[in-house]
Parts: sequence; C-alpha cells; structure tokens
Amino acid sequence: MFLAKVVIFRRVNCNFAGAYYKSILFKMRKLLFFVVLGLLPQIVLAQGSWSHHLRVDAAAVGAVGDQLPFWLHSGREGRWDFAEEQQLLAGVGGGLQWTPGEHWRLAVAGEGRYGGAEGGAYLHALSFQADAYFLSLRVGRHVFDPIFEAGYKGHGAYLYGNNARPADRLTVGLPAYTALPGFLSRWEVKGELSHALLDDGPADKYHREVLLHEKYAYLRYNGGTWKPFVGLNHSVLMGGYRTNGEKIPLDYWRSILGRSSEKIGGGDATNAGGAHMGLFDFGLYLHSTSGTYRFYYQAPFADGSGMRLGVRNRDQILGVHWQPARLTWLDNLSVEWINTAYQSGNGMPDARVTLNNGETISVIAFQLDDPAYRENLMRGLGVPNPESYSKKEVGQYLEDNYNHGNRFGGRDGYMSNGVYPAGWTHYGRAMGSPLNLSRDQVAHLNPELGTSNSTLLVNDRFKALHLGADGRLGTRWYWEGMLTAARHYGSYFQQYPERYTWDETPGYYFKGGRSQFYSRLGARCRSSRIQGLVWKLEVAVDAGALSRSAGCLGGLSFSF
Repeated sequence: MFLAKVVIFRRVNCNFAGAYYKSILFKMRKLLFFVVLGLLPQIVLAQGSWSHHLRVDAAAVGAVGDQLPFWLHSGREGRWDFAEEQQLLAGVGGGLQWTPGEHWRLAVAGEGRYGGAEGGAYLHALSFQADAYFLSLRVGRHVFDPIFEAGYKGHGAYLYGNNARPADRLTVGLPAYTALPGFLSRWEVKGELSHALLDDGPADKYHREVLLHEKYAYLRYNGGTWKPFVGLNHSVLMGGYRTNGEKIPLDYWRSILGRSSEKIGGGDATNAGGAHMGLFDFGLYLHSTSGTYRFYYQAPFADGSGMRLGVRNRDQILGVHWQPARLTWLDNLSVEWINTAYQSGNGMPDARVTLNNGETISVIAFQLDDPAYRENLMRGLGVPNPESYSKKEVGQYLEDNYNHGNRFGGRDGYMSNGVYPAGWTHYGRAMGSPLNLSRDQVAHLNPELGTSNSTLLVNDRFKALHLGADGRLGTRWYWEGMLTAARHYGSYFQQYPERYTWDETPGYYFKGGRSQFYSRLGARCRSSRIQGLVWKLEVAVDAGALSRSAGCLGGLSFSF
C-alpha cells in the first residue's frame, strides 16, 4: 500500500520537475520504504490508540424516461452513470487510524467499487493521511472538497466539490480554521495546496497527462457569536497535450501565479499560462439561540475581467446554511441562488478586425497603450485622421463597429477552456457544480449538442434556485430532500463556435434559456436487529425541457 502511494507521488512530481528529479525521487522512494519497513514493528507496538472502520454496501437504481434523474447521480463522486437507467453498484471501503498522541494522527482509507459508471471493478479511492497539530498531508486518490463544512445540503460547490471521481492528488495545508498566535488570536486562517494528475483519456475528449494545481486561503475574524470571513479559491490546468497530439509546454510557476508565459506561447504569452478558474467567497458565521448559520456570497471568475466584482462580474452564488438548535426533525437546511449566465457579457473576448490589405489581426487591450500602434491600426482600418485617436476613442470605435456596442473581454466560459476541451471535468463529470452539463448529458435533446468538439461542457450558463435539507425522525429514521429549479442558457463556446465572431450556431438549442426542475426525496433506516445495518430508499423526478424522467434507488450498507 505504501509503495502505491509513493508511486503516485513520484508520477505527479516527475511531471512537475522534469527528468532531473526522476532519479532523486527513485532514491527517496527506496529510502522511505526501508525506513517505514524498519519502523513498522515499533509503530505496531507503540503506545497510542488504534481505530478502524469497514463498510460494505450495495445499491440498485432504476428509472424511466430520458436518463437517470439528476439528483440520483449528481454529487456522488461519479459513481453512477447518468445515461444508464438500470444499474447495480457494490462496494467495500474502510480505514485504519493510529493516534500516537494528542496532536498526531496517521490514517489510511480506501474504497473499491464494482458496477455503476465503470461497469466493472475499479479503485475509487485510496489515500494516506498524516496530521500534526494544525497541519495535514494527504497523498493518493481522494476528494478535494474544502469550501463547505459537513452538513451542507446545497447544489454543490461551484469549484472543487464531490461531483466527479476523486483524482490522484497530493494535498497539504491547514484544512480547519486555526487561530493566529498572540494578540492576533481573534483572527483565524485556513488554506491548502493540492496538486493532481488528470489522465482520464485522449486529449480530444478528456485529459492526457494534464496537471491540476488548486489552492485556497481563508481569513476569519472570531467575534464570538459572529465570524465574518473572506476567501479566495484558485484552480489551474497546465501541461498535457493538445487535441492534435502536440505536447503543451509546462511553465509551472508562471501558471500557478497567473503570469504570462513566453515558454508556452500563443495566448499564454499575453494573458496567463495555463487555464484558470477562481472563486471569491465572502460571508458570515452566526451563532444564536436558534442555531448556527453560514451566510455566503461567492463569485466565480475565469480571467482578469471577471475579477472586477460588480463591474464585469455580475455572477454569484448567494446562500445560507442553517443548522437548527431546537428542531428535533431538522438537522440541516441550505438555500441557494446561483447565477452564472453573464460571464463578463456576451462581447467578444478581444477585437478581431480585418485591415484594408486583407490581413486579419487580433487587438489586445494593452496594445492600445502605444500611440504608434493605435495610429497604425486606425490607418489600416482606413479611418480619417488616424493619429488623432486616443486609447479610449479607439476602444469605443472597435466596440461600436466590431462588437455590437458591447465591451470586449466577455464570453468567459466558466469551467471550460479552448486549449483543454474537457475543462474542469474528470471522467466526463464536472469538477464542481453538477449544473454544468456535459455534451453527453444533453445529447438526447439534439444530436449536434453531443458531437461538438470545442468543449465537453455545453452548459455553463444557468440560473437556479436550490433547496436542500435533512433531519431525523425518532432514533432510527433519517430523511433528506433536494429541490432545484433551473434555467439553462448553454455556453458561449457553443453559441459562438468561432469565439471571435457574432455568427451564432444555427438554431442554437439553448438560446433564450431552457427551464428544468430536479428533485429527490430519500429515507434511511437503521436496523433494530442487526447493529451497523442501514437500509435506504430514494425517489427522484425530473421535469422540463432538458429531461423528463423518474426513478428510485434502493440499497443497504453494513458497517462494523
């Protein structure tokens, strides 16, 4: 097991550092193996507490209609196939934990599955974790879902999250809020760095040796009953291969810092190396006699224009998560409004113009700072008195004549990227909000939606209102429910397939929006006769323009 973890560590870092580090990592692997082997007897016999858990489960789903209902497959780490209406899934999972002291913990956890989305046997998760005081290190195949705490019943974190299968990762940092020392003790911080390898298929559909770097940092003020916070989340795709088989140069540090990269070239030389997604997170924790609340305002962004909150970025996730203190039947309630339809507007990302000599060029905003460039540009466009135009006047001319009066820098394309057609997905599922729909999820509506090669996600613009809750009825029964009303607007990548044009896809399916309703209601019951046995049943219904289906999930889980 330990060797398997070191192999994962070695594979990821070799991509980061290059051939020079391969020999060093090989020597480190041998050294660590023999150190652990020599210490193993002492660890087993050492003082401290041991604990373990083991779970065996089995479930079946059945549905009628277009596909498996949305909330039967979404938010479940990609275990179920949305296209198959009858499926069986069995699994075994468990973990072992050793706590040698108050501030130290070592643990290993894994999960194997058979059936479901894979159809056969596969290793779903396997990771090693070491905690020391406030620090944590995880290595292996594990979920990275740090934005919300346990009990959250929202539609899913917009970035990161538990909708896709776990990736092979190395994650290190402070996963829980930790008070600063001394007179700054009322200020608390948390944050982690996570490096992953995405290698889930050919580059024209999924990822081929793509590196994923993710990080987050939060600052919170502990005011007792109220705790305001601010956070920033960042995710970068880099390296890998283009759809034509060409290797993409890797400029690691400039990519993770969002700096331009001459090494990568192309658009990365003037913008930022790699493909980027981010999320601002502002909010407040409130403790009162009625319970604990988390209020939050989140804003996703994909580039510099999207970082201008309230100016170019008008998208948001507004929500509240409530854990009641006095209601015996309700444990968690989450209410969310999600709007990602604007994406810095529908104006072209940059100006693309054809000069009088027939040459077509792209005009980047910073180039207009140069008076000589402005004059040559306006002369090439045949404008009288080309030397008289200021930067603002040139920009206004380009907007009026080439962008239908809209500002440039729009059509951001959340969770998608032109260099990486699969975007922020893993094995075909969005690594974040499940309301970002793939072409396979909507292929039954229009064959053209399922054959597009520009991006895997064909719906990243939507507005939705979501309600989620769970609770207990007595000592043995548990219930939960999910309701989502959404309007889907597709994707700028699909609506304007050439990106730098106002020519739309003929008969674009999502133009004007398509309404959809998703729902799920479930119950679990702990057996009164067999300790550790839990039965579960869920029913789900979808209705609207995207899918009409109904289904149920039934199964059991045995823990010991």
